[in-house]
Amino acid sequence: MSIKSKVIVIGGGIGGLSTAALLLKEGYEVELLEKNEILGGRARKFEDKGFVFDMGPSWYMMPEVFEEVFKSLGYKISDLYNLVRLPVNYKVFFDNNRTYTIYSDLEKNLETFEKTERGAGEKLKNYLNRTKLLYEITMKDLILMDYKNIKLEKFLKLFNLLPNINLSGSFHSVISKQFNNEDLQKILEFATVFLGGSPYNTPAFYTIINYADFNLGIWYPMGGMHKIVEALSKIAQDLGVSIVTSEEVQKINIDKNKKTANIVSTLKKDYKADYVVVNADYAYAEMNLLEKDFQTYDENYWRKRTMSPSALIIYLGVNKKINNLEHHNLYFNDTWKESFDFIFKNPRWPSNPSYYIHMPSKTDPSMAPEEGESLMILVPVAPGLQDTEEIRNNLAEKIIKHLENLIGEDISNHVVVKRIFSHSNFASDYNAYKGTALGLAHTLGQTAIFRPKNKSKKVKNLFYVGQYTNPGIGVPITMLSSKIVTNLLTKNGL
Repeated sequence: MSIKSKVIVIGGGIGGLSTAALLLKEGYEVELLEKNEILGGRARKFEDKGFVFDMGPSWYMMPEVFEEVFKSLGYKISDLYNLVRLPVNYKVFFDNNRTYTIYSDLEKNLETFEKTERGAGEKLKNYLNRTKLLYEITMKDLILMDYKNIKLEKFLKLFNLLPNINLSGSFHSVISKQFNNEDLQKILEFATVFLGGSPYNTPAFYTIINYADFNLGIWYPMGGMHKIVEALSKIAQDLGVSIVTSEEVQKINIDKNKKTANIVSTLKKDYKADYVVVNADYAYAEMNLLEKDFQTYDENYWRKRTMSPSALIIYLGVNKKINNLEHHNLYFNDTWKESFDFIFKNPRWPSNPSYYIHMPSKTDPSMAPEEGESLMILVPVAPGLQDTEEIRNNLAEKIIKHLENLIGEDISNHVVVKRIFSHSNFASDYNAYKGTALGLAHTLGQTAIFRPKNKSKKVKNLFYVGQYTNPGIGVPITMLSSKIVTNLLTKNGL
């Protein structure tokens, strides 16, 4: 091969970085363009006064996926960062001082379920065995499927092997039929938020995430989730990927005769391309970087989609140790269904929301100064809401006070660093449609064959990677998306 085909990757998130590295390994010349100063997209980090915060993803699940992708690049995880399994997966808080601790030790969790509801321990064990089978079939046969050449028999095989799980029902319909206690239901159902949905609009198929949680465990890369970004960017650059930051793409130019993308334009220069891979926000790229005739999914399409929640995120650095929180913590209010209705059915700012607290300094001393803690508090909220300083500050103050009462510790008087991030930030920093934090929710009509495709229908050499397309939302899933795109692009020939 005397002349290498040139690929321009738009966006330096995890999907873009892993795709760039994989394509370089396949023999392509690759240049990656990132609009922000720092790589990582939603997985960026924020540092201030010795406190370090993962700005977005904070749950390291499905470790075998990371291992497989890095293996494809010629590395082992142990070469790149120190990965530890958390002894406590997470702690769950409810009203009226009800708390549950979910451990990495499955036997302890079975005991917890049994103590809470008679027979629930054995039910959980049987349920996880069924989801294990579903998980294994999904990871082996479905996760990397090219949905342009879908094979129906693979889906029929899955349905035939799992008669006890109604894959067409909702996540909640499966859980509520097996467990009567509402606390236990919520502990199993909250994982749907990782998929950008709710227990009521996420298909039962995704109960596989409970297997990943309870059986495969929750892990943590010492130094934070940004270590994944650092590893991918180092690998990409070591392999020879050219990375350009602080340069936002303005247009993907199309050769109208050949129907191919040939030039990617920024405000600074034009980049010639044989192929283009978009890791930027899918909706934004289609509606803003392409002329209308070359948009596979226009504004009308996106307006009808169910977007995942946005989020109000509060980053706090405090100059004291907090005793009553674990690495991962969740508060669930008693108006569970109504909370999701505020996001998906009747969008509005919540008055008493459930929320998540990430305190990595519990595990990793490098995330905060000595005798301090690094906290990220995340409140899922509806996308597309009016986002003002007054609204943000009032809700943030309310959440911090609620957390203080929940754990019985003073936080407000010990805050050294405080930053609030919400809709307008997601829109400005990531060009996120409606300020969504995650992209496109995994509803039944937005799963697998029904998600936006990894390859454009109207531009022959244009591909998409990331959380909007297949396989979907989540850091490990996005990395698998890069393998799908690499396979599709490579089939087009060098």
